[in-house]
Amino acid sequence: MFLHHQLFIITGEVLLTAFYLTWWFYLVILFAALVYGYFYHRSKINKLSDLIAEQQSTLLQRDELLTYARRNEQIARGDAENANANKSLLLSQISHGIRTPMTTLMGMASLLTETSLTCEQHEYASAILLSGESLLGLINDILMKDILEYSKVDTGKELDAKEFNLRNSIEEVLDVFAVKAANAGLDLVYRIAKEVPVQLIGDKRRFRQILMNLVENAIRYTYKGEIYIGVQFIEAVEDNRVKLMFEVKDSGIGMSQAKIRELSGVLMQTTPVLKPEGATGIGLIICKNLLMLMGGTITVDSIENKGAAFNFTITFRTSVQPLFPLISSEIKGKKVLIIDDNASIRDMLRNRFEAWNMTACEAGSCKQALEILSDKPDLDLIITDLQMPEMDGITLAQSIKKSYPDIPVMLLNSAGNEEYKKHPELFSSVINKPIRRHILKEQVISLIRQTGEVNLISDHKKHKLSIDFAKHYPLSILVAEDDMMNQKIVGKILNKLGYEPKMTSNGKEVLEEVSNKYYDVILMDVQMPEMDGLEATKMIRVCLSNQPVIIAVTANTLQGDREICLRAGMDDYIAKPVNLEELVNVLEKWAIHCSTQV
Repeated sequence: MFLHHQLFIITGEVLLTAFYLTWWFYLVILFAALVYGYFYHRSKINKLSDLIAEQQSTLLQRDELLTYARRNEQIARGDAENANANKSLLLSQISHGIRTPMTTLMGMASLLTETSLTCEQHEYASAILLSGESLLGLINDILMKDILEYSKVDTGKELDAKEFNLRNSIEEVLDVFAVKAANAGLDLVYRIAKEVPVQLIGDKRRFRQILMNLVENAIRYTYKGEIYIGVQFIEAVEDNRVKLMFEVKDSGIGMSQAKIRELSGVLMQTTPVLKPEGATGIGLIICKNLLMLMGGTITVDSIENKGAAFNFTITFRTSVQPLFPLISSEIKGKKVLIIDDNASIRDMLRNRFEAWNMTACEAGSCKQALEILSDKPDLDLIITDLQMPEMDGITLAQSIKKSYPDIPVMLLNSAGNEEYKKHPELFSSVINKPIRRHILKEQVISLIRQTGEVNLISDHKKHKLSIDFAKHYPLSILVAEDDMMNQKIVGKILNKLGYEPKMTSNGKEVLEEVSNKYYDVILMDVQMPEMDGLEATKMIRVCLSNQPVIIAVTANTLQGDREICLRAGMDDYIAKPVNLEELVNVLEKWAIHCSTQV
């Protein structure tokens, strides 16, 4: 019994010891697990901290790079803005520098056209004006943008749609090249189909530029023959518009089929062309891009060594008051003989004479002309070319005068050729080619009347400048202009309108004048020494109680210059060189305004 009791005690102690050992074992394991977990999570936390630190470092570097990039962008933007500002300043200075002498050139030419001139003299003066206008248009295009960027045709750009006469525009373009064509022995001819309206509404300047580029291109590659401009009616569309087809054809060297394909590929593109490629020149690219702007298309056709033809279409609005030229009863039914070896010129003249209800017959040579004269000696007028094969116009006229002394002879002369002056008794009238319709008509009427001499242009021309203008629109005018030649031109123009303007040379002199005397109108230049026109205008608007009308007359013509003048307090704006008609219209407008304010 005792033994069993001892065994029970020992067994209990062993179990208790085992229990304690097991408990301590679990405690050790738990402790070890806790220690392992601590260090394991500590390691994870450290790695996470390192990762966060690394990401923070990366973000910091990115922030620094972004800040650096933004700083560089701001610097680049500032440099670009400075460059643009410097470019705009340079372009403005170039524009002003070119327009100032152009003002003198075109101003004097404009004044010249207001004097008594012969037809020939008036043609030369008008050619100077037209060439000046074309040059100014080209200068504007180049200065506003690079010449090819300008023709990029951005859709927001508006056309300058105004009413114009199609016939006059074509004749003006041909006049520009008259001397060059005459020196090259080329005839310049145009024909407008009967159904084509001549009074149109559209962008005359861009249309003329297209024609000028194509005619110039044709002359460059033509060594004999002619340059022909034809106008055909295609269709009438809604809103009083007509679609017209224009052809500029030459008898030059033409193009190979490879060049035609290359050129056609460029001209048929539906996006603006920014640089010339292969055989494509800048002039043709500008034509193509301008036609895109005007909603037209252009194509080319050519035969090598037989010439080339460029055809383009434009849609114009027609004038609500179409022009109906009066046909003089004095020339109705009169008989005229046309002598020229160029069939295109004969065809053009025959159509014009028939449109005036005259009877026309043609001769392609001097021999044929003499045969016609022997059969029809009752002619009222003979019109002959000067340069023809076998027999020239002077020799022919000598033969005609011997047998038919009473028939007036009109000579078609090449610009610059004065050979006919050695024989004043042969010709009753002389007209330079290319032939202008209104001059031809005036001279035909004059010769049919048997005047026997060329009338002065002043007998038929209505002057833009009339001394009675100031009586109808009385104004006291102050002119602010630092260039002495421009002062002289503006002064002469105003004198011919009947005004006696006061001249000043800078803004300070303007302020002195207006403080002592009231002026209705101030013609204010912008760039002047000591005080410019903008500053003088601002001072006048602040200091004077009785305000004058201030009109900017400036060579600053870049985009935004007009708005700058108006913001400074000016009432109106005229660009140099001064257009006589524009100046007269502006003075009339503000004279009426001043009279209503009294």
